[in-house]
Amino acid sequence: MAGSIPNDFIREIVDITDIVSLVDGYLPLKKKGQDHWGICPFCDDGKNPSFSVSEQKQFYYCFRCRATGNVIGFLQSHQGLDFVESIEALAAKAGLEVPYQSNQAPNKERDPLLDCMKAASNIFERNLNEHDSAERTRIYLKEDRRISPEICKKYSIGYSLNSWDSLYKELKKNGFSEEILIKAGLAKKNKESKLFDVFRDRLMFPIKDRKGRVVGFGGRVMNPEDQPKYLNTGDTPIFQKGKELYGLFEALEVRKDLNKLFVVEGYMDTVAMSEHGLRNSVATLGIATNRFHVQKLLQLVNEIIFCFDGDDAGRGAAWGALKNVLPAVVDGTEIKFLFLPEGEDPASLLEKESVEDFNKRINDAKLLSEYFIEKLTQTFDVTSLEKKASLASKAMSHLASMQESSIKKLLESEVSNITGLDKDDIKTHSQSSNYQRKSLRMKKDVTETKEERVFQQTGLGSKVLNVILAYPFLAAEIKNLERFEGFKEPEVVLMVEVIQYFLTDPKLGISDLLSNIDPDSASFIGTLISTSPTIEEKNALAYLEDCLSVLMKSDSISRIIELKEVYKSNGLSEDETFELQQHLLSNIDKLEEPERKLLRDLSQKAN
Repeated sequence: MAGSIPNDFIREIVDITDIVSLVDGYLPLKKKGQDHWGICPFCDDGKNPSFSVSEQKQFYYCFRCRATGNVIGFLQSHQGLDFVESIEALAAKAGLEVPYQSNQAPNKERDPLLDCMKAASNIFERNLNEHDSAERTRIYLKEDRRISPEICKKYSIGYSLNSWDSLYKELKKNGFSEEILIKAGLAKKNKESKLFDVFRDRLMFPIKDRKGRVVGFGGRVMNPEDQPKYLNTGDTPIFQKGKELYGLFEALEVRKDLNKLFVVEGYMDTVAMSEHGLRNSVATLGIATNRFHVQKLLQLVNEIIFCFDGDDAGRGAAWGALKNVLPAVVDGTEIKFLFLPEGEDPASLLEKESVEDFNKRINDAKLLSEYFIEKLTQTFDVTSLEKKASLASKAMSHLASMQESSIKKLLESEVSNITGLDKDDIKTHSQSSNYQRKSLRMKKDVTETKEERVFQQTGLGSKVLNVILAYPFLAAEIKNLERFEGFKEPEVVLMVEVIQYFLTDPKLGISDLLSNIDPDSASFIGTLISTSPTIEEKNALAYLEDCLSVLMKSDSISRIIELKEVYKSNGLSEDETFELQQHLLSNIDKLEEPERKLLRDLSQKAN
C-alpha cells in the first residue's frame, strides 16, 4: 500500500513535520541541552525520563528500551497506525492532500481474507434485499427501527440466511478455500469435520477499517430465543475486536465537518443516529472502551462525547471509559459524558423524541472533570477524615496516569479543596506514571532485537557506520563496497545496507533511513547516534578509510582461522584452498611459522 503514495510526497511530509511538536502533542517533553526529553511511552522507565527527541536529527530514541524512529515510526508505534495511515495523518495535520497514484498497476498480492470478507458482505446485502426469508428482517428495520434503505446501504447492512452452510457453499463456488473461510471467522468445523456457517439467521453489520475494507462482522439474532443476542467475528489476522470501532469509516466520509465524535454501545445506536442526521457516532464492539479506541479518536477530533445508558451498567461503562481516557487527555481536548434515561439507548430514545431534544441532552452532558469529581464524591463519603483520605488516595492513583496539563492541575486543586490535603502533596503523589501506550507489536520487536540480532557497538563496522550516519555524503568515497558483502557480523551487514542507501541520494537524512529499515536495525542506529562521539568532519574521511582497511584485514584473519579448522577436520575444497592461500599471502608479513608451513603445504598440494 505504501507504494500508492509518491516517495517524493512521503519525504516532503516527513521534512515539514516537526517531530518535537508531534510527540509533544501526545506526551509532555522538556528541553534539556540540545534535545527534548520525556517519559518513554514504550517502556517502564520510572520517573527518570529516558526518551529523547532530537529536533536537529528529527528522530526519537529511548535509552532504556532502544525504541527509535521518525515521525512516521512514532505514529505507527504509538497510535497503532499502518504506514499509509501515518502518512495520511501527517498530511491532515499539515493541511495537505495526499496525491495517491491512480495509474499504478493493481496489487498482485491481494489479501484473500479481505477478498473473502468483501464477498461475504455482498452476499449478506443481497440476501437482505432479495431473499424471501429476509422479509421479517426487512420489516424489522423499516417498521420497528425505522431505518431507511439508504442508511442500510451506507453501512452495508445485510442478512445471513437461516441455513446450515449456504454462505460456505456460495463462497466456495467463488473460489475461496475452506482454510480461508475458517481463518476469516466465517465458518467452523463440527465434530464430523463438516463446515458450517458461523452466522445464521442474523441481521449483519459489516465492520470496516479506516480504509473501508470489511474486516469483521457483528450479527444480531432475529429469533429472540437464539443466543447470544449479538455475535461478533473473533480475532483474525485482519481483525482485532479491541482495536476497531463500528461506524468509524462512515463517520470519516464527512471528515471536513467532523469536529466531534459520539461513542455509543451498539451497532444499532450508530445506525439510528445516522438515520437522524447524527453521522458522527461510533460503537465499541461489545467491549469496554479501551486506550486503543481513545487514541484513535483523539487523533481525529478534539471532542468526544460518550453516550451511555443511565442504568448501573451504563454508569459502570462510563467510569471504565473515563479511566482509559485520562492518560490521553491534554489541554485542548474536551471529553463529555451523556447519560440517557434508564432503559433507553440512543436508538430507542431517537424513536421517541426529536433530534432537537436529543441535542439539548448533548448540551447538558457532563464534562470529564465534573464526572470525575462527582463519581469520587459519590463513592467516598467525605464526612470523615478516613473517607477523605480514601478519596484522595483513589483520586491520586487515577491522576497519576495523566500527562502534565492545566486540566490535571485543576483536578489536583479540586481534590485538595474536597479533602483538605495540601495541594503540593496531591501533586507529588499524582506525578505522571508511565502509561503503557506501546502496541504489542512493538514490544515483540524490541524482544526480537535482543534475541535475533546482536550488534556490537564497539566493532569496526559500527565505527564506520557512525561516520556515515554523521556525514552521509562520505558514502560516495567508499570504493569496492562488494568486498564487505560476505561479512557475517550484523553491524557490518547493516553498514553495507546504510552505505548503499545513502549512495542513492546523499541528501537523505537519518529520519528517512529509519523509516526504511527494520526495527532492530533502527534501534541500534538510534543507540549509536545517541551514545557514540562524532568524529570531526575534517578528520572523518581519513578515520573512515583507516577503519575500513583494518576491518578488511580483520576479516581476512578470522577467515584464515575458520578455513584452518575446516582443513584439519574435513579437508578443503579446491576453491577453499585457493581462498586460504590468498588470505595467507595477503598477511604474509604477520604469519607465524605454523601458518607459513601451512602455506607451503597448500602450495605443494596445488602443484
